[in-house]
Amino acid sequence: MPEILDTAALKERARQLRLDILEMTTKAGSGHVSSSYSAVEIVTALYFGGILRYNPDQPDDPNRDRFIMSKGHAAPLLYAALAYAGYIEREALWRLREVDSPVQGHPIKGLLPGVEATTGSLGQGLSFGVGCRLGGRMAGLDYRVYVLL
Repeated sequence: MPEILDTAALKERARQLRLDILEMTTKAGSGHVSSSYSAVEIVTALYFGGILRYNPDQPDDPNRDRFIMSKGHAAPLLYAALAYAGYIEREALWRLREVDSPVQGHPIKGLLPGVEATTGSLGQGLSFGVGCRLGGRMAGLDYRVYVLL
């Protein structure tokens, strides 16, 4: 389980995420800054406030909590959070939307650890999250699923 940040550190982490989002999208020459910015506090609380149970050293742990970024165009936020959570190197962020980069305009499951679903169509993540949790319950697994619409 990652370190849980106090309120001051959470505010600083949110600031760092915003700076990375801005730098990423500026270098790429495209990206949805406002969509990413609008969810920074939510994602910061989930990943760094002790809510989401995850271990970047075991990204496929069947008991990990799942976070689904349904609004896939806010991928820069997800990527920045994954970098600070220890899933990917921060240097990968600066390759947003490059050909052959795993850091694309929308999250694609399988390209990066910590990405739970390929998303893009708004609202699609909700049904994916419900199905994911139902499958976990049927398998007797105790994890939570968080979906950001």
